Amino acid sequence: MAQNVRHNPIIAEPAEGSLLTSRQIGIALAGLFLLNLLLRGFYLRYDFVTGDEAIRAITATRLLEGARLYADIVTDKPPGATFFYAAVFRLFGRSMIAVHLAAALWNFATSVVLYGIAARFYDRRTGIWAALLFIYFSTNYYTQDMMAANTELLMVLPYAASFYFFMRARSPMQGSDVKASSGRSTVALLIAGLLTGLAALFKQVAVFNLFFFALHEGVAVYRAWRENSNARAALTEAGAAFVRLLAVGAGFAAVMIALVLWLRSIGALAEFWRSVFEMGSLYVRALPRDVWLKFMAGRTLGYVLFNLCLWLLAAFALVRAIRSKPADEALAKVRTGCPDREMDLTLSLWGGVSLVAAFTGGRFFGHYFIQVLPALSLLGARGVRILREGLGGADAKRRVAFAVLVLLFIVGLVRFHGRTAILAYETLTGIRTGTSESWGMTQREREAEVVANRLRGMAGEGEPIYIWGYALDVYWRSRCRPASRYLMPYYTTGRFLDGAAAEPDNEAFWREASSRLIEDLRQERPRVILDVEANLISQPNSEVTEFVRDNYRRDGQIGPDPNRPFVVYRLKE
Repeated sequence: MAQNVRHNPIIAEPAEGSLLTSRQIGIALAGLFLLNLLLRGFYLRYDFVTGDEAIRAITATRLLEGARLYADIVTDKPPGATFFYAAVFRLFGRSMIAVHLAAALWNFATSVVLYGIAARFYDRRTGIWAALLFIYFSTNYYTQDMMAANTELLMVLPYAASFYFFMRARSPMQGSDVKASSGRSTVALLIAGLLTGLAALFKQVAVFNLFFFALHEGVAVYRAWRENSNARAALTEAGAAFVRLLAVGAGFAAVMIALVLWLRSIGALAEFWRSVFEMGSLYVRALPRDVWLKFMAGRTLGYVLFNLCLWLLAAFALVRAIRSKPADEALAKVRTGCPDREMDLTLSLWGGVSLVAAFTGGRFFGHYFIQVLPALSLLGARGVRILREGLGGADAKRRVAFAVLVLLFIVGLVRFHGRTAILAYETLTGIRTGTSESWGMTQREREAEVVANRLRGMAGEGEPIYIWGYALDVYWRSRCRPASRYLMPYYTTGRFLDGAAAEPDNEAFWREASSRLIEDLRQERPRVILDVEANLISQPNSEVTEFVRDNYRRDGQIGPDPNRPFVVYRLKE
């Protein structure tokens, strides 16, 4: 993959005609900042773009109230997203508008990191294109997948920054003192490991960065053997690669050790393992193989087709890198000592590893693919340059390609940002249209507000209640406290939101969770239990069913939708 850089590529500019001044760079980044806010800002009127945000908001709120994460309030994700939400709430109060604005700034920071990568290893103009492509395509899919402050959006900032520091360590500047350069490289590798660890605190699949680092070093060892035709050179490179990976591992281990020490200090280490790793494994394995393959083919194809403009641009760069020869100086531009072709191949490897990581979740939701966007955006920026250079001549095929790309871009723009345009119109005019009223997230907010208003008369603010079903918005809007550590029924039923059921040989796992749920309810004695879909009493889990029958009486329903009646169970006097 990428070879050592001989000088500072950020100071060195690209070929004549591509020069950008610092002032132009500042203006471009300011414009991208505004574009980022424009694409995301009109969704601020929704507390929760997706239900996952409600989980993070409630766990963060409970954390600030003194609850122990995983022990007193359970989530199946590492603590990073909860910490992010809690930090925003601490600074700006209990506001999802603040969370969404903070997430938008976080997203822009990721684009700046991509600019830095491209500016260092290509040129500044490519960096601007990479930042632009990331900002736009991080919103160009279904709203629930892309506009939310989800774990993937938060993960990719340290994930991409880790890649930057690793490549920086592998590309020292020309003319620097060897000893000083070695020291700086070691520090950069430690930072790369630390950032990978931080990314893994948002979602476990960030550890795939470590696999990329190992593959990159393996390629370096192979090339040393191939180019020198002797084992000694390969062994020397292998030793250096081992030391580099050891530095990365030390940085990553530091974050993991800090996490373990914190979990032990609050008495939640075992619960963390149970909730994050055991539950995560059960969630992935619950999906039958045929359904997994169906999702992989259908949902992956859907994401690729709706973002085909970006994928094709990235493909241009990859194909050109494969077809060109390393000795092709017209392509390789030894300006950076890290030829463009080599960096293209490195980014392709990183993108491939990130795509494998996206596949591990099994459901292939659109937001899983956010992890691939940094590499795609960088390669796409290279594809833009390839097209631009080709369009300067008489290459008719390139012009046709450009027209096709514009058409594909317009399809995605109309398909997904038609909703953004409607929200912009409603925000600027103050008029609510029937179109937005029919959206699922609008209906969910309206439902949560109706139920929360009716619930306030039954239980006061801060009082414990329990909701059996997927309606966490009600906790948020009513300001009532969850009466159990478990926010979702699948912790006790083993049946997930998409209908997939866990393997029967894990019965003990679910029974233990049921016992803990009953223990929570006995201790908190919530005056009200809401059964969202009227299926609590019919659950095969006899322990929870019997507990509710013995201690609660049915008292009507308060939901506006007959399909989600929100049956009320009141505590027996």
